[in-house]
Amino acid sequence: MKHTAKEFIRHTALLVLGSALCAFSVKAILVPHEFVSRGMTGAALVMHYSYPRLSVGILYLLLNVPVFVLGWRFVGLRFVLYSLWGMAIYSAMLSIMTFRLEIHDKMLSAVVAGAIAGTGVAVILRSYGSTGGAEILCVILNKAFSITLGAGSVILNAAIMVVAGTLFPIENVLYSVVNVAVAAQVTNMVFHGLAKRQAALILSDKWEQIARELTTVHRFGVTRIHGQGGYHGTDKTLLYSVVHRAKASGLKRIVLEKDPNAFIAMMAAEDVTGVEVGNQPHW
Repeated sequence: MKHTAKEFIRHTALLVLGSALCAFSVKAILVPHEFVSRGMTGAALVMHYSYPRLSVGILYLLLNVPVFVLGWRFVGLRFVLYSLWGMAIYSAMLSIMTFRLEIHDKMLSAVVAGAIAGTGVAVILRSYGSTGGAEILCVILNKAFSITLGAGSVILNAAIMVVAGTLFPIENVLYSVVNVAVAAQVTNMVFHGLAKRQAALILSDKWEQIARELTTVHRFGVTRIHGQGGYHGTDKTLLYSVVHRAKASGLKRIVLEKDPNAFIAMMAAEDVTGVEVGNQPHW
């Protein structure tokens, strides 16, 4: 029970922080310049600009109903429940946020807003949920087709930009495209960058000492792989370990302390599933 409560608090904190960043991007920068945002927020803004009396927060809630049905079907109940909670938080943030950031250069505004929103989305998607809308659709695309979250965002937002192009000055729409592109890139950088893993392949005659040091003292997971040298056909034992990027240099140091002549190959591990070192969100 305590573990569940801690999880809820942690993931709620991620949702609040990410939602605050996204709402700030919309209300402080995008709305004053009449830019169109990404996803369902963008669709809500298109409707808000056409009918100013309609609240962005309320419109966002209404547009999300069919999307949540898809999320329940293709992702899971926990994700949908956390996303409902996240959507409520984000809608509240949109409704109460009144601060405006005075940036007069439109291009700079588009870039800054995209960077802030992209960071917010990455933080949100590190939780068990999302804030609804395009984020749910991006998660579905990621799970079904391994499309990165940023690429999925670009695909889904193309339709929003096409509609916006028929309703608003083309200049504002082009700035909005810049905003969406920056947000997608930053989402990828932050989301995947925070979770990067390195795979180490180690070849050494002192493999037993190295394996013992890594597993017993430093608690790294290590797998032994039996192989043969390509030239002499000598039996060899290779060690394979996947670690967080921040611990990669430490692993190399430990290996070289045991055997300065050890062969070490470090490789990027983009998609790692597992309890200890997995880097995929548990949607």
